[in-house]
Amino acid sequence: MQINSLTLPLIWILRQVGKRVKIRGWERILRVLFHPNRQKKIKFQISFFGSTYIGYSNNFVDWNVLFYGSYESYELDLLATLASRIDEAIFIDVGANVGQHALYMSFHVKEVHAFEPNPSLWPQINEKILANDTRNILLHGYGLGQFEGKLPLYLGDESGESSLISGANRNHSVNGELVQIISGDQSFKKIGIHKFDLIKLDIEGYEKYAIEGMIDHLNQCRPIMMVELTQIGREQFGCLAEFIKTFPNKYKFYSCEWVSGIIIRKVLLPVDDQSYFHFAGNVFCVPFEKENIFINAVRAL
Repeated sequence: MQINSLTLPLIWILRQVGKRVKIRGWERILRVLFHPNRQKKIKFQISFFGSTYIGYSNNFVDWNVLFYGSYESYELDLLATLASRIDEAIFIDVGANVGQHALYMSFHVKEVHAFEPNPSLWPQINEKILANDTRNILLHGYGLGQFEGKLPLYLGDESGESSLISGANRNHSVNGELVQIISGDQSFKKIGIHKFDLIKLDIEGYEKYAIEGMIDHLNQCRPIMMVELTQIGREQFGCLAEFIKTFPNKYKFYSCEWVSGIIIRKVLLPVDDQSYFHFAGNVFCVPFEKENIFINAVRAL
């Protein structure tokens, strides 16, 4: 079925369930009824934690917001809880996509810097900023990597997915143009970012290179980081020891994993060699000196 005015009553019922509880098999039901890859581009506007969310039915992140209330809700709650424990926190969103994380975090931090190289997504980020008259989100229309230059952007199967690595999203089709890339250290210096506290990296396998390109600022700021780890990303990092070496010294790593049951939920588990090679999802990377802040935030959820 298509998401449209005729199916909105059913969507509203499904949304009320999806927002309240994670039931095993629910995602499968939603995909049978309203598969995100088969949706036409229909604009919608809904409430989003007291703000206005403008989305499109054919975008995977927006599809999740429509049916679940948000995308990666556990991680959003944890990031917001962490921000509440940091004075005038600054959030860096690398791979902003349509701006869901940026919009959500804008109400919890002093400033959000959103980096997105895909020009087709910039208008959707700006729509959210304008709809809420948000003044503390700064959109930077380029990606972060090891160096300054231009790279091809490979589009994925699900609308909104893209990567700088061919095959990362089961697709080798190119956007049709090269996109601008710059190292984080260069960018932060140019923008005037001297301090940041929380950073999210979700760039479909290119995370290693973005981290290497901002290592000077990571060493200086020592933020708590949420890094997506996929099979393609793991191939870039290498083994767990090499993954750890990519980060500044004295960091601990926790995988954000689903616990299965009739009701499914997420928990944080220390990353070890066994889990590293089987896990796919977000890894929270925590400097030793901020571990108490992190643990207390987790307990508060």
